[in-house]
Amino acid sequence: MPLEWVPPGNYQPPQKDSGASRSEIDSIIEKFERLKLITMAVWTFVKDDKDINEDALIERVREIDKLDGTVDGKLKLGVKKCGKCGKALNPKFEKCQYCGHITPLTSIFETL
Repeated sequence: MPLEWVPPGNYQPPQKDSGASRSEIDSIIEKFERLKLITMAVWTFVKDDKDINEDALIERVREIDKLDGTVDGKLKLGVKKCGKCGKALNPKFEKCQYCGHITPLTSIFETL
């Protein structure tokens, strides 16, 4: 394969294939930006209605960040288990694929 001349300062080393296409990455970025916008709108409603300030919000985020045992700016909920047989539940289904028991959601965030 012949080498292509690249002007000085414009060299980009070859990137490893991450497995995600540019359109998939763009779609994720678009969803993130939309979610950020919605979150900011909801925050303004709560702030105005409940008279809560940014410091209180930051403190609550820190409290929630601790729930998974790691303070890292992310919340990774553990694997949910069936309330009847105790086996791991597929997050896409509310019914246990092993025993058929329906374990009710405890949070809307379990659906994400």
